[in-house]
Amino acid sequence: MGESFLWGPLVLFAAVMTLTPGPNVVLVTASGANFGFRRTMPQMLGITLGFGFMALAAGFGLAEMVQTAPRVHATLKYAGGAYFVYLAWRIARANGRATAATARPKPIGFLEAALFTWTNPKAWVLVLGALAAYSTVGGDVLL
Repeated sequence: MGESFLWGPLVLFAAVMTLTPGPNVVLVTASGANFGFRRTMPQMLGITLGFGFMALAAGFGLAEMVQTAPRVHATLKYAGGAYFVYLAWRIARANGRATAATARPKPIGFLEAALFTWTNPKAWVLVLGALAAYSTVGGDVLL
């Protein structure tokens, strides 16, 4: 990271992307309100570490594989679209009342939160955008 590295734009990018509401923020807020800070800590750690591992995987070639393999790209695009349609359908059909059968007695755990992060489109946009904007072609990824 020589003199040409721009800390200001990177910090601003990270602040905007992490402080704006997304699925993880909504999930942690709801969990904190329902279960308290202490019981929500594993969820927050799962999201944080899940995101970190997502950034590492993308930085070490997962993003390139998606870009260079048209079938993988198309599969992800259509599967993601189908998943959003499914979620929209579930939200539209929800009656807004939790029953004893659907109420969750505890917050989601560490592993569930880490895996949930990998399904978060905003997290993928953040990771891929940061890698594209703040890395160089052929640069040493470990510096």
